[in-house]
Amino acid sequence: MKTVLLSVLCILTAMTACTEEKTDGLPLLLSQWNTTSIIPFLTKQNKYIYVDKSTLKPRSDQQFRSASPYTSTGFAVVENEKNESAIIDGNGKIVVDFSQHEIRLHTINGLTLYKKQSEYEKKMPFWQWEWNILGGAIKKEQTYRKIEIGVLETKQVLLQKDLPYLDESYYLNFTPVDENHVFWNGTLYKIKKNRFHKMEGNIVEFLENKRMLKTSNGSFSMYGIHQNKALLHGLKGSETLSITYRGTNLVLHEINKERYEPQVPKLLVDSKNNNVYPFPQYEKAFPKEITKATSTQIDFIKKTSLVYSITNSPYFLLGVFNYDSDVWAFDWRYIDTLGQVEDHIDVYNFKVLDQVGNLVWPDRKMIFPDQYNVEGWKFGKIAGYEGMNDRFLIPIENKEQQRTMGLWNSKNHTWEIAPAYHNILLLDSEKDIYALQKENDGLYTLYDNKHKRDIGSTGYQSINSDGLVSCKLDAQHTIHYYIDIPSGLEYREK
Repeated sequence: MKTVLLSVLCILTAMTACTEEKTDGLPLLLSQWNTTSIIPFLTKQNKYIYVDKSTLKPRSDQQFRSASPYTSTGFAVVENEKNESAIIDGNGKIVVDFSQHEIRLHTINGLTLYKKQSEYEKKMPFWQWEWNILGGAIKKEQTYRKIEIGVLETKQVLLQKDLPYLDESYYLNFTPVDENHVFWNGTLYKIKKNRFHKMEGNIVEFLENKRMLKTSNGSFSMYGIHQNKALLHGLKGSETLSITYRGTNLVLHEINKERYEPQVPKLLVDSKNNNVYPFPQYEKAFPKEITKATSTQIDFIKKTSLVYSITNSPYFLLGVFNYDSDVWAFDWRYIDTLGQVEDHIDVYNFKVLDQVGNLVWPDRKMIFPDQYNVEGWKFGKIAGYEGMNDRFLIPIENKEQQRTMGLWNSKNHTWEIAPAYHNILLLDSEKDIYALQKENDGLYTLYDNKHKRDIGSTGYQSINSDGLVSCKLDAQHTIHYYIDIPSGLEYREK
């Protein structure tokens, strides 16, 4: 199952590189095929040059106002002193000219997607002027965004639009399906000769196992990417679920009710046979009959307000909101495809989030059982990230109402990082490296949790998972540069 991840990482605007002139005449000092060993380096003159990561030797004489790391496909964004952005390749040659556009890059299936965006004021027809009756001023212009998204290697433009500033934007949130297919912006593309070819449109959700949900006239159909015939069709959304127990029909109202109507309903009903398919993957039908349950479990089911299909298992998760709890919490039971209700099941690799992205399953008592809460702590919203496995970042509040955070191992029932920090950021789940902030507004320091050691001695105002950090020189000046997270090596001249 694809897990929606909770993120508390400090997200910074990516630094971009810049140069004054085109570099067509420069010698090929940067290797197009070895850009992974190159990193932007900040000089004393507050300029960026590209250097070799291991030796710190310059790879060219180019200087930039700011610089991004190279993508895995060998491209970087650069910016000149006029705040104009461009894209260079691994030879330092400009492949997208300087302009006032903000540029972002994203790699997928060995190709580079780019997004260019700029703002401008557009004169509007008089019937769209904004009139200020009290002040007398008339606003005759409206802010627009010019957006272009395409494939860098082939210069294929996938989207070009001018949109009012407040309209929904477009993002580089391309999703790989397999080595030859990509999903983006409601469309399935096939990649052939490095070009994107549209296969299917009107896709509202892409699912696991190469399945997709399409919509037409208020109903939904499920297809496989290589199948012309629908796997399921005529599906309608519902917030009501019916299930039979000993000849009595139990009707559950307002299941998976949300404040705002979702694009895809959380329950899809087959109009032919009334099979109900719950989110997130809609891969199996909810049982129509309860075949095994206690009276207590039946009472629980009658109050159920959340139904969730546990992928790669025969189970569905049943949730009842606990109004007696002083925190946002659910109580849980489970039912399998045969209609057998269980109080407990084995742990599966999945998470359930509420409408605002907070983790609700596994809940706090599963992760941090009450028997370990000897201090009488209160708990905040628990966060888990991909690759952390049995570890969770848990905010606590002690009896003195002091709030801190720690890293808890739910399998071993131990604190791997004691709850003595104001904030903890995950930087590298594979290498188990975190950034620790001792106090509010304090500096972040690097910590290697795998080897239980600090990395370096420098503290940073902010730090991103790609190694971009900020550091105050004095009250008026802050610099940004890159570091090597595993070692703490700083790519800057002191």
